[in-house]
Amino acid sequence: MLSLTDCASVSRALSDTTLDLDLRALIGLRAWQLHVEQGRPLGSGFRLIVVQGGDTPDVINTTLGFAITGDQADGSSYDWIDDHGLWFEVAYRTEGEALTRVFVENGPGTELGIHALCLTHFWPDGEGCDR
Repeated sequence: MLSLTDCASVSRALSDTTLDLDLRALIGLRAWQLHVEQGRPLGSGFRLIVVQGGDTPDVINTTLGFAITGDQADGSSYDWIDDHGLWFEVAYRTEGEALTRVFVENGPGTELGIHALCLTHFWPDGEGCDR
């Protein structure tokens, strides 16, 4: 799990060669769009969160400060979800006008609740299934 709430943490993530290249590109793109183009201050105006395989519901929800997975989840509270192939992007508007972007790894090790939220957004019940 990564919580990117200041310029130093974004810079570290962009420089981390162990992170997926597509993820680093998404982080860089969103940081640029939200901070430079929209003038939102990193931290108070927006934050970027990365959910990776192995992250538990408690870790995810504690990092976010609200429940998006597990027993207390409110899966309908997101603004939108984008599919970027190996990563989903879930957009939330939190207190006031602050934005939270959650990048969710699209892989077998990803926590089931958040992964299912992303997958069912693009593949609703029964759609695409032959019976």
